[in-house]
Amino acid sequence: MLGGLAAICVAPPAVAQVAIEGVIQSDYRVRGYSVSDGKPAAGVSVTYDHPSGVYVGAAAAGSISGGEPELVALQGNLGYAVRLSPTLSLDGGVSTAKYFYGLGTTRNYDYTELYLGLSLPRVTARVSYSPDYYNTDTPSLYAEIDGGIEPAPDWLVSAHVGALVYLDPPPLYLAKRRYDWRLGVSRQFGAYGVHLDLSGRFLGRTAYAFPGAGYATDRTVLVASLTRAF
Repeated sequence: MLGGLAAICVAPPAVAQVAIEGVIQSDYRVRGYSVSDGKPAAGVSVTYDHPSGVYVGAAAAGSISGGEPELVALQGNLGYAVRLSPTLSLDGGVSTAKYFYGLGTTRNYDYTELYLGLSLPRVTARVSYSPDYYNTDTPSLYAEIDGGIEPAPDWLVSAHVGALVYLDPPPLYLAKRRYDWRLGVSRQFGAYGVHLDLSGRFLGRTAYAFPGAGYATDRTVLVASLTRAF
């Protein structure tokens, strides 16, 4: 849900594991974009890891709009992880996501991705292919690299860079390429975690834009989150 380190050193667990985590965050962002329209959001995620390497996960997030709760996103994935060496793991699967802009409206967007990644103890890289990315119905590739180090017990410093490329010409108002980044620091207090993430994006040239706006950057945002593992 936080979009942080997706799978540092992914490998099949020795025994079946179920993990449940709740999160409250000041903004729900995906690849540099706010899905919650800049408003605070809360969510829950559930993952199950089988000793064979198969894993499945689901997540939901919601926010408050006009004084009423609203569903913001639903996500799910199914994958398989295998250890290639003591320090290298391979991870692949399929994920799906749906983002809501008011239930029952025509602005509810969804897409599916196939992904493949490699993980080392402190770095993971992943490539995802979507035949119908977000609201464009245009095939795309998204490549990302995540890294993290523990400078002290219960502290984690993380970094992320990602690049999205449309494989067919996108709508004129969209850049064919765009990039996102994130720097974060986390502190664990038992089952609780406090997270601060600085997030931003850079847009490539669009086919149509106002004069002088062929390239654009989005404002950098600091996102604060509180997680609870169960």
